[in-house]
Amino acid sequence: MLEKKTYLLSRATMLLSNSLFGMIIIWWLQTQTGKSSLVGLTNAIFSITAALSIFYGPIIDKHSFKRTSQTSLLVQTILLFLLTAVMFWLSHDIVLTILISTIMSMCDEFFSPADRAILKESVPSKKDLNSLISKLSMIDQVVNIAGTALSGVLLSLLIAGQSMLVCSCLSLISIFFLYIALRKIPSTKPQANDTDDKTNNYRAKVFSGLKYIRQNRFLKYYFWSCICYSFASPALIILLPKLADKLGSAGLYSTFYLCFVGGFLLGALISGKLTPTVKTIPYTWMLSTIPLLMMIFFLSNWLALSVLIALFGFLTSFQNILSESMIQITTEDAYLGRVLTTIRTSTSIGGPISSVVAGIMLDHSGDQILIILCAVFILIGGINMLFAKEAAN
Repeated sequence: MLEKKTYLLSRATMLLSNSLFGMIIIWWLQTQTGKSSLVGLTNAIFSITAALSIFYGPIIDKHSFKRTSQTSLLVQTILLFLLTAVMFWLSHDIVLTILISTIMSMCDEFFSPADRAILKESVPSKKDLNSLISKLSMIDQVVNIAGTALSGVLLSLLIAGQSMLVCSCLSLISIFFLYIALRKIPSTKPQANDTDDKTNNYRAKVFSGLKYIRQNRFLKYYFWSCICYSFASPALIILLPKLADKLGSAGLYSTFYLCFVGGFLLGALISGKLTPTVKTIPYTWMLSTIPLLMMIFFLSNWLALSVLIALFGFLTSFQNILSESMIQITTEDAYLGRVLTTIRTSTSIGGPISSVVAGIMLDHSGDQILIILCAVFILIGGINMLFAKEAAN
């Protein structure tokens, strides 16, 4: 049985540590080298480790989800303390810093799907599972805000190495909570499937997750919708500071971000009380394009933009949480690790391209065209999910 309160504490401290790590490492690289190109390269490496998640799936499915999550978080914590030591005593070894950070990023790609897979093992009710996923989504958003704020405070009061030490200690606390939360859950391996029994070929196991998705009525449509969304999401992240800059206030950037999070949290509260069904997902997916397109007419009105961004976050929350629940419900335990990592790849694959193209478009084509293109990608994903609804009937 999962000890939910302790598990949520573990999740919160782990996410806070990750949020701080991202901010601190970028700041440290920028101040040590003065090269934005190096910062961009590091971000690209992090994106690539996420996009390659499909290759981690067979390893996750081969072992106990409990042991995988605990081990990956433990290794990540050890690397954080090692990175802290590098910052204190080897501050000019940029290559070693990026190498450790890359391995840490890979550890997180093992931890996250294994951690999510544990939920299905320990929460039998569909409604309880959806409620827990809703709470986790709310924690994710709140902790991201807290991490951003805390990193600013730490970096203004402490040097980067000391800030990274705080980050390392938070990760250590997270391990402590995680071991307590999972102590009553057996360390059992997922039951092997027929395909795995017949082959030891790693490549075949990697793509067996993709094959499983293609054969699943919900997942095969969700996979392609996620690819569409992966081109829109990074572009919208780049759009927010541009809008704030055009309105002449740096404070509006954080305001817009808080509005999105506020809308997302409200949506998470409501969606957490629902029983997840395929029918709801495509409609909330498509409806989210309405506030997005309306932004075109209010680009000079910060108040209207704030309301529309909050509404976009509200609708996005529904499709995110309900989709996550449906993934867990419709996937066999033996394939869950591979499915989650393959979906992770689909949600990340458009990131590097989208970020570059969005930056060029904002410099040359204007905000309106980028917003329209993002809405089109999201709408295509929503329309595609309508076929998932039909398949489920």
